[in-house]
Amino acid sequence: MSGTAAFLWAAAAGLAISVLDHAAMAGQPKRQRRFDLTDPAYLLKFFGHPLAGGLLAAAYAASRNDATPLVAVTLGAAAPGIWRTIVRSGAAIARLLLGRLPAPGRGQTLV
Repeated sequence: MSGTAAFLWAAAAGLAISVLDHAAMAGQPKRQRRFDLTDPAYLLKFFGHPLAGGLLAAAYAASRNDATPLVAVTLGAAAPGIWRTIVRSGAAIARLLLGRLPAPGRGQTLV
């Protein structure tokens, strides 16, 4: 599978998840909705999810010859959680390597 094909499969899955999230809010009154399509932050999430998934799947397809559409769809749908885990792991590793960064929430200052 090419990187472009993986990107498109994953982006389609991410868009499907974004549409399902938006459709889940349709039954709520406008006052009770957390976000709508007029909110810039929600628009970033709505369109960012497919792009983040596409990037992840394209990188996977570029590094492995056995990438399949099902793997790309799975990566596209799960992209926000995967990226969140990567960022949190990177921060924890940086704290361990540098040894001087405070852990989140402890209120320590850098020395």
